[in-house]
Amino acid sequence: MLNEKRIKSIIIISLLLIETFVWVVNGPNNSWSLGIIGGADGPTTIIVGENGDKQGDEKPSTEEQPDPNTEEQPDQNNVDQPDQNVEEQPDESNGGLTAEEAAEKGMLILVNKSHPIDKDYKPDDLVKIKYFVSDRSETTRYMRAEAAEAFHKLVDKAAADGMELKMTTAYRSYNFQKILFDNYVAKEGEEAANQYSARPGQSEHQTGLSVDVSSPSVGYQLSDEYGNTEEGKWLAENAYRFGFIIRFPKGKEEITGYQYEPWHIRYVGLTAAKEIYKQNLTLEEYLQKNNIE
Repeated sequence: MLNEKRIKSIIIISLLLIETFVWVVNGPNNSWSLGIIGGADGPTTIIVGENGDKQGDEKPSTEEQPDPNTEEQPDQNNVDQPDQNVEEQPDESNGGLTAEEAAEKGMLILVNKSHPIDKDYKPDDLVKIKYFVSDRSETTRYMRAEAAEAFHKLVDKAAADGMELKMTTAYRSYNFQKILFDNYVAKEGEEAANQYSARPGQSEHQTGLSVDVSSPSVGYQLSDEYGNTEEGKWLAENAYRFGFIIRFPKGKEEITGYQYEPWHIRYVGLTAAKEIYKQNLTLEEYLQKNNIE
């Protein structure tokens, strides 16, 4: 048993040294990086995978990151602070894109257990997110441009209302999702893993439209308790004003296929988000209602 523990310690230290070396040599766009996987109670396992992330019990994701030679990575020690004077993105009278227009722009793409996404799918307009938890992987700090802009406005408005929201993870690759899911299967079994973690190709994070949010009140972890915090309640009540929905709401598990996740929001555009929120729909129900495939 003692030798086994020593071997595991040596492996972990070796992986960390490899990760550091690869990062220094190749930068954030290297093909392999270290991922720390854990549930809401903190990281529990270290794995090696493409574009590694430190994740909680999270869902849907995507592929390669923007070229680091064209844009610098954000400085973890000098992150932009929320603009307290930001104006809230219009909602009630705005109108926004119609459902058909949003669908044409790919904002209503459905990714779930019965609608997998191609392993090679990758948005071509990924941009950096300003507000993130600094100890999570830099490779996940990207969203599609329109969604990222809306997310910044949401965080700014939350800050103006005295709430601190930050991203824990957004974009993830198909290959990383495979490692993430396989890790959960090894840890808890396939049946359990399938309740909270997406299989590769079934992860919404791959679209660049989803982001997992947390706050200091829960130690920046992903927990059901987040829905009972002031920040979680604010998010649930205001996300739609910025084009986001709570993607996996309580009581809709049979429809979404996943357990309640108060931290996981998905950008769908202002019009769709408002209708989904007001009528207590899931994305699946909204698309069916509007005959959108």
